[in-house]
Amino acid sequence: MASVDLVARLVDTAVFRGLCGVPAVRLAASISNGEFRDRRPDEIPSLERAFDIDAEAEFLDWYDAQSIDWTESGFLSDLSQLNHADAAEGLRYLSELASPGSFRCWEGRAMLYLDVLLGRTIADVEDLYHDSTWMDALNSISTSEPSEYAEKVVMSWMAQREDLGETLDPKQDARILPTMEAHQSTADILHRTLQTAQLPELFLMVGRDWTDATRWGQGEWNLGHLLNHGLPGV
Repeated sequence: MASVDLVARLVDTAVFRGLCGVPAVRLAASISNGEFRDRRPDEIPSLERAFDIDAEAEFLDWYDAQSIDWTESGFLSDLSQLNHADAAEGLRYLSELASPGSFRCWEGRAMLYLDVLLGRTIADVEDLYHDSTWMDALNSISTSEPSEYAEKVVMSWMAQREDLGETLDPKQDARILPTMEAHQSTADILHRTLQTAQLPELFLMVGRDWTDATRWGQGEWNLGHLLNHGLPGV
């Protein structure tokens, strides 16, 4: 079975709010014409982000597939006419247009990284995506520097290999050094992503690849919550 990715997306709050308030027909037309490209936040080079044309195409494909009487009330307001799963999918595509970038890694690796950051064991996938897990992660960032944290991740990974009786000798396993370097680099990027998420103009939306979009995001910025309660107060 293919590994599932955890995605931690940074979203520009003001841009996302603005897009949600535009009437859907005008929003789709403007996105189709590339008029919103200048409003996308500056890309963070270390993170992943869809090209403008790809992000636009995904949103427009979703938009064209909906049978809905769009009004002048604004995109988010009109989503009440759809089932939650389809509506949240539209918000998830829209969030990509308001994002400077996303951190992405295998869930198994994400569990290791959060174990080290939080000083506890992530019990299962539900724990991995729980609101409190990411609130704690954001609160824990101030206690370490990225390089220091990445080194702790590598040491934890090495200890786990030793406990399982697996070799740490690169001569016996050529994957040791590349895997070590990958852990160090990815952990460093996660730490910096969480640091950036502390900026007041951004919010962090964590979700599981290929799953119901209503479960993406935490707290007031959970996409299912937005559909039920609207955008958080300013």
